[in-house]
Amino acid sequence: LFCNLTARLKNAIRFNQKFIFLPKTALCVQVLKLMCLEGFISKVVEVHSGKTLKIFLKYNSNGTPAFTMIKLLSTPGKTFYLSYLELTKLTQGVGTFFISTNEGLLTNHMCLKRKIGGTALCYII
Repeated sequence: LFCNLTARLKNAIRFNQKFIFLPKTALCVQVLKLMCLEGFISKVVEVHSGKTLKIFLKYNSNGTPAFTMIKLLSTPGKTFYLSYLELTKLTQGVGTFFISTNEGLLTNHMCLKRKIGGTALCYII
């Protein structure tokens, strides 16, 4: 279902949609909370008795989306692990990694503060 989230977000920014609907899952809620904190989306609202999420995408004043690309890194068949040392090298570039750690779902910046690594789920620019 995480693949569904990334695919729908890619398509939404490609066609300049203001919002999208997704089925509510625990992983999607965690990812969307981090996306709100990082400024990639404006807000998330539960609709249809809490079974569906309405995600409001964020655009700048000139109409460009807050993020231009979201890339899925780990798949069910292949896990992409990043250690703390690898994160220190990769974080110097542009973008944000979403990483599943033993402390929960975190961004690469949060992982660096806590000096931990984990499974990289996706990368957003």
